[in-house]
Amino acid sequence: MPTLTAPTLTLGGTTANKRNVTVAGSVTFDASDVGKTFRLEIKLFGDDFSGDKLPSGDSVSDDELYTFSFPGVPIPPGNFVLPRPYKAIAVASAGTVNYSELRKVDVGVLDEDPGVVQALDPPLPPTQLPRKDEVYARVTVSGVPVSAMSPTLDASIGL
Repeated sequence: MPTLTAPTLTLGGTTANKRNVTVAGSVTFDASDVGKTFRLEIKLFGDDFSGDKLPSGDSVSDDELYTFSFPGVPIPPGNFVLPRPYKAIAVASAGTVNYSELRKVDVGVLDEDPGVVQALDPPLPPTQLPRKDEVYARVTVSGVPVSAMSPTLDASIGL
């Protein structure tokens, strides 16, 4: 069964309204994982903790902000590649696999608590301050689902 180290989240510079977001860590596979394929999923969440100055209409549960996407399998003709929300990791041998994924995320997506808070500092006029945004990454490693399809039957309904 795979084990994860705690991932690191790095928020980098902003260019053209996009911010560099890097999530890195490692997954350790044991001998029973060899020959299997696993899915690595990375999602960013906004942390709504107790005492947070939430905007009206925002629930107290953490908000899913962004899902990292990865290239999928080429689809003929033309080998068009659809993105998918996970990276497949085929385990050839027991050991540790490191990952480091960088995405350019729209700064508006990372604005998990939009709006402003009015700060009172008499005798000065009120100051409008943006709400603080708290973001974390959640990394999930799971087995690839196995599915099977039954034969198609004529249900004798309709034309």
